[in-house]
This record gives sequence, structure tokens and C-alpha cells, in this order.
Amino acid sequence: MAAPVVSVVVPTRDRPERLARLLDGLRAQTLGVERFEVLVCDDASSAASIADVLTRAGEHLDLRVLRHDVPRGPAVARNTAWRQARGTLVAFVDDDCVPEARWLEALLDAWARGADRGDAVVQGRVDPDPSEYPHEFGPFSTTLWVTEAGPRFETANIAYPRALLERLGGFDESLVIAGEDTDLGWRAIEAGAVVVWAGEALVHHGVIQQGPWGRLIKGRRWRYVPAVYRRHPGLRRTLIAGIFWGPLHWWLFRALAALALRPRSPARAARTRGLRGPRRGAGWAFARWWLAMPYVLRLVDYRTGPLLAPYRLACDLVEVAAIGAGAVRHRIPML
Repeated sequence: MAAPVVSVVVPTRDRPERLARLLDGLRAQTLGVERFEVLVCDDASSAASIADVLTRAGEHLDLRVLRHDVPRGPAVARNTAWRQARGTLVAFVDDDCVPEARWLEALLDAWARGADRGDAVVQGRVDPDPSEYPHEFGPFSTTLWVTEAGPRFETANIAYPRALLERLGGFDESLVIAGEDTDLGWRAIEAGAVVVWAGEALVHHGVIQQGPWGRLIKGRRWRYVPAVYRRHPGLRRTLIAGIFWGPLHWWLFRALAALALRPRSPARAARTRGLRGPRRGAGWAFARWWLAMPYVLRLVDYRTGPLLAPYRLACDLVEVAAIGAGAVRHRIPML
């Protein structure tokens, strides 16, 4: 049997319905199922129906299944799978995604365009699944947008030459549940690879329902992220003001600064001597509002309105605390 042109790697765990949709999307590829293989690494799923989904898909796809006896995380699952790949190009996609029919063709076309510049990493577009978004997108759910190349190199839609993966050693398995995709992308760049954007290689990401508790604690996973920023100076240049991981964190910091700069209390203003504090009139109030406005608007307009503002604040504080804890551990100024 001739070697496939491209190998598709899918880590999965306990998502049989979504995995079935992904595999149906791969079966519908215009590239032709004889020109690619699919490697699924089941990271110790407890759902028995996973086996049924994979058995049915194997009737129509060149499919190989690898299994872990205990959960080891997505980085290990991807490494387990791609190391068995036979294709020259390895395309990564997640089990909560569905690719458009031309996905693999578009990735290969973009890879061919970048091949004359050396090793080319191909990154494709990710949009929320139109069958689920926006009507299923609520305060306790999440999805994904990728509209340009980098800087996080999400594995929902990206392809690496297999030879490059071998030189880099694949994903860093110490980054158990976050940051491993970003780290690999930046190691590729630092090794001389070029990044090619493939806007026509479209993948739809599902709207994942996490529930109030799951959405709240999701932020803890980002404690691994500062390690990646510590390693890669180029990535640190994407931080807002050299410190903040994203706009949300910057807005929250501004809002807390506005809260700290509260007006002088009436009792303090009535003192005839001692420390009374600075005068704070209309200009001071405007400055405080200017600082706080972006974050306040986010809270009161967050999907279901202001009633969930305290919950959204709690989620954001968990995320910032996780980044801060990781920053302390890895000795990098970052929030």
C-alpha cells in the first residue's frame, strides 16, 4: 500500500458523538480517503461507545487507533499518534471539531506554497460550528476562533512536516493540559520554520457546554502558560504592556486600579487637620471611569447581561490567579 500524503492526528477522550462528527467530516474530504490516514489516540476513555464509533469509521477510512490505559493528557496523546504516522505532512485536529470538505486539500496547497522557503508549518482557520453557534453559546460554554497565523498555534487546525516534528521531539509532555501547542509552534519558528496561513483550510469548533463549575475552574489550566512565555522571547513580545496575557487581564487590572483610586470619604474630607487626601473632583471621576470602563462593559454585556457579572468576575480572577501562580513559579513578570 502506498504511503499516505498526509496523516491526520486526533486525540480523544469521552466524546463519542463529537468524535463521530469529526470522522464523518474526514470521510467527506475532497482529497480522497485513499490519500490520507487517520490516527486516533484514545486517552483512556470510559465511554464504551467510543469503540463503536471507531469501528464504524474504520470501514470507510484508513484508520488506526492507539489507546492509553490511563489518561495522560493531550500532549502525550498527540505524540503517541504522530510517531506512528506514515505521511510526510501531519495534520492535527481536535475531537470537538468538524473540518470542511476541502480542509486537507487546502492545507496541502498552502504547504506546497511554503515548501520553497524550507520547513513550513501550516495553520488554518477555526470558526465556531454554525450548527451550534450562536444559539448554544451561553455563559457556561466555550468555543474557539483562529483568524490569523499564530501566536498560539492551536492544534484545532495545524499541520507540521513529520521530519520537523522528529527534529523538535514533538510536544512537550510536561505541559499537561495547556501551552503545549504554543510551545511547539514557537520552537518550530526558532528552528527556522516558516508559518503559512491557510485561510481556506476551515475547521468548525464545537460549542462546548461546561456548566457553571466547569467554566469557573477552567481558568486553572492556564497555570502552565507562563512556562511557555519564559522559554520564548518572541512570544513575550505579544504580551500587552509587556505583562498581560490578553486584553481581559489588562482591563481587569485597570478596573482594580480604578477601585483603588476611590474618592476621599466625607469623614476624611471634613477633617480640619492631618491627612485629608488629595482633592478629587470631576476630572478624577472621569479618570476612574476611563480606567474601569472596558472591564465594566464586558461584565454587564457578557452573553446574559449584568446578573452574571459576579460570576464572570470570579472566573476571571481564577484565570488571572492561575497565570500569576505560574509566573511566580517560572520567574516571569506576567498576569
